[in-house]
Amino acid sequence: MKSFPLTDSAALAELVCRSALPMDTPAILELTRHIWNGHDYIPVVWQDWLADAEGFLAVAEYGRRIVGMGKLTRLEEDEWWLEGLRVHPDFEGRGFATHIHRYLMQHWQALGKGVIRLATASKRIAVHRICAKLGFQKVAEFSAYEKRTETGGETAHFTPIQPEEVEIALDLALASDLLPLCFHLIDLGWQWARPRLSYLQRRIAAGQAYWWRGRSGLLCVDENKEDELKSQLICWVACALQDLTEFLVDFAQFAAQSGYQKAAWIAPLQPPVQRALGHAGYGAAWDFSLYIFEYRPAAPYRRP
Repeated sequence: MKSFPLTDSAALAELVCRSALPMDTPAILELTRHIWNGHDYIPVVWQDWLADAEGFLAVAEYGRRIVGMGKLTRLEEDEWWLEGLRVHPDFEGRGFATHIHRYLMQHWQALGKGVIRLATASKRIAVHRICAKLGFQKVAEFSAYEKRTETGGETAHFTPIQPEEVEIALDLALASDLLPLCFHLIDLGWQWARPRLSYLQRRIAAGQAYWWRGRSGLLCVDENKEDELKSQLICWVACALQDLTEFLVDFAQFAAQSGYQKAAWIAPLQPPVQRALGHAGYGAAWDFSLYIFEYRPAAPYRRP
């Protein structure tokens, strides 16, 4: 397995990475105030991240100032996620992000196994370079599509999946034409992972998993809470590719009947999927895409 030494440059000797502490909260809130014009999500999740006993939350200090952070999150025993990598704009371009990334990878090698992934915008060239340097491979590309919903029309063809049906639903999802087109990944909520029984069980328990037109397809949904308009978001879809346009039309109707003003999907950038989205009346919501990078030891994938 590849090792991740903290740094190969004496210039970073003054940067110290350590576990995050509750007393770091004011400094993190100040740091994130300078990210995304003050719209960073970190302040919303910070307390939850501090309380996460299964993952690892780190900060980076330069002198007595906290200048960066990052989070290692356990999705399952053999599936992990890197998120929240931040460096204060005043300290960008000094290699601090690479240093924090290596520090988190060291902890992953001590705590975890299997595979670790992260997501970053197509515009974040510096992050792409860090990933390449540390042995990560780009494995998927997604972008957001949306459609304004309209009330009225026929009833959407979705019914809740029952807990005792979870195995049948997973089998359908794993056999779906769409799984390879989705790069064999599903959206857990800004975290992407391979489909598995535990993820589907959580959606069913939350009332977020549905059959489409009998058992012709599967839908898992979430709510986009960051949008000005109330949006329902596809997280997991399974159906025959030839039925995808009809599925998406039905989903928009389902979103409307559920009280949402928009139907949305962070969809794989694959021509057949994009054609179906266009035919169903969905338009691009972003002027960029989202890259998924992955690091894993060489091993064949087995169904969880």
